[in-house]
Amino acid sequence: MGSEIRLGQLIAPFGPGGIYTDRNGVPNIICGLDWWHYRVDESGAPVESSKSINKSTIVEPRLSDLLRVSHFRQPPEYYYDRNNPDLELQLLKIQSHRFPRWYFNNTSGELKKFNYESTRIDRPGKGLWKPVRFITVCSLGHIDDFPWKRWIGCECDSENGLVLNDSGGVDLGSIKVRCKYCKKAKSMAGATHVDREERTSGLQKAGIEHCTGERPWLGRAGRERDCGDLMAGALINQSNVYFSRTISSIYLPDLESDESIREIQGVLEPLNITAASIAIRLGDIEGGLGLLRVVLEKKYTGSLPSDEDIMTAYASMGRGALGGAGFQKPECPESDLLTFRRSEFNILRNEVSAEDSSELTVIPSAVPGGLAKWFARINLVERLRETRVFYGFDRLERSDNPLEDMPDSALNQLFLNPPGSDISWLPAIKNYGEGIYIELAEEAINSWINENSDWLQKRYSPNFVGRMGNEALLLPPNSNIDWQWASRYQLVHTLSHVLINQLVFESGYSSAALK
Repeated sequence: MGSEIRLGQLIAPFGPGGIYTDRNGVPNIICGLDWWHYRVDESGAPVESSKSINKSTIVEPRLSDLLRVSHFRQPPEYYYDRNNPDLELQLLKIQSHRFPRWYFNNTSGELKKFNYESTRIDRPGKGLWKPVRFITVCSLGHIDDFPWKRWIGCECDSENGLVLNDSGGVDLGSIKVRCKYCKKAKSMAGATHVDREERTSGLQKAGIEHCTGERPWLGRAGRERDCGDLMAGALINQSNVYFSRTISSIYLPDLESDESIREIQGVLEPLNITAASIAIRLGDIEGGLGLLRVVLEKKYTGSLPSDEDIMTAYASMGRGALGGAGFQKPECPESDLLTFRRSEFNILRNEVSAEDSSELTVIPSAVPGGLAKWFARINLVERLRETRVFYGFDRLERSDNPLEDMPDSALNQLFLNPPGSDISWLPAIKNYGEGIYIELAEEAINSWINENSDWLQKRYSPNFVGRMGNEALLLPPNSNIDWQWASRYQLVHTLSHVLINQLVFESGYSSAALK
């Protein structure tokens, strides 16, 4: 893709399986992860760049445990320096295929199908080749070209002879497809209709019932047979064609270990220890220890810590703390994702000085007297490190529980040949930022709920609360999912939007840049 897409956009919204329209108006589907961090040598063969892998590897242990993968890698950065003879970090590209493959002549209406690998299209005698707007998708993630011939009932052997005419009307009925040979024709009215509850679609009513199982982002060999899911027609720019699955994590320093252990972590945190982390996760403990010692030797003037202390420090890096004074514990068992977020909550509500960590700084602030009734704590987060991971995608509708079946669901979707569990990885991006931690007063929330209980119970019907409780990303508790929980959630959610809108006004950033 050259340098058209920013690295962060390859996490969302243009991750593998997503469609990106380049500067020339050509839509491409972003390919899978099998060939990331590869470059083409002089003979044209792909060669893996170990330097790129080491440079791009991100170690975020809490996220690795949650997603059950070994590590994460940033997308390779594309650049070229003619004065640098070392090409291993240069000319690294993210592959893409032309998709959809059907194009039409804007003068004659002729339809023509090209290969995935086509980088150039033969110029027609008159007019221009333009990509069609119609594709097909299924809820299991497959995507394919629109079946033009089957849609109109054409049984001619050749794929040639199809003509697309658009009379410029306001609906799809003004677009018609016909075959010049058998004279069969049909408008595109109903082509994109889909009813998930009734399991019907416009294609199904036309006799095109089952998905083809195509995965063009994985190349010719990516097709899955016997998908069996309902095939639906779609426009290429429909918002439900691609939903990125992403999750973020805040790097949490270890605040509970002894000072000697935290001193070791203070040396390791800001440095590149990815090679050591990979070795340790692959089971090469002694090799990983050796690499950690090399890093520590550059900072320790005296004797090095013991191997036991080094491994203890490494094992607890980035995991935060789950107990101790000032840390809240749940009353009931909770989901893995809720426990994951509680770790961040427990750290951010307490002071973290620059001496404690180079990756997170939290400074307590006094709550103004006029707000003390409603706010329990306000902290300034002067520095934080966020790792954002892409772990798959949905089509047509978002999954209720996207973390289910991890890591297989992601690896099988994003790789043609998934790596083994010991070296499994997913794309991620690492960002640094700042923020504000605001904690509402529990007494004020309870008072608001009690004072408005009748109105809240009428608003939050059992069916509505049940739908909220089925959304895993809303972090519902394992029990006591009732109108009180729902109203508390929406109170905080609404307040968050109000604050972001005000911060947009105060800071000058766009709302998309804040969260």
